[in-house]
Amino acid sequence: MHLVVVCPRCKGATAVREKQKSATCPRCGRSYDPRRCRAYHRSEDPAEVARVVGEMNARLEKGFQRYQADVRAAEGRRKDVDGDLESVVSRVSLVRGRQRQLDEALRLLTSRKGGTFSSDELCDVLESVGWPRHAAEDALRRSVDEGIVVERRPDRYGAV
Repeated sequence: MHLVVVCPRCKGATAVREKQKSATCPRCGRSYDPRRCRAYHRSEDPAEVARVVGEMNARLEKGFQRYQADVRAAEGRRKDVDGDLESVVSRVSLVRGRQRQLDEALRLLTSRKGGTFSSDELCDVLESVGWPRHAAEDALRRSVDEGIVVERRPDRYGAV
């Protein structure tokens, strides 16, 4: 679990782990106890926490509209914004070796907008490059057991 807290000295938002006993502000370098600070946001998803830290810093600096415009512009430049499965399949098919294909498929599926994928999406990608469906399901199960991906919601997986 990650928290968004504000540094007591410079008033800049930072992300810390919930049970962390001390943190150092990346802006001013001061060490502080995040357990004594107010938690403005809690989440399991590091990408969501990073987004909230950016929004809070923009609000604290009175530049929230400019921040939102920058985020929208960056999403337009980002590769695989829509993350259609055809582009994922075409890139996974270029990789040799089953483990490398699995790693590339997981990387591409989690880098799409939203950062999550379903088991059917992973199985469809791996079936398209020649994997049997049961092998794709076993690979997903092993990845969850090994801690490579985590089930965020029922049948929605994301990077750790």
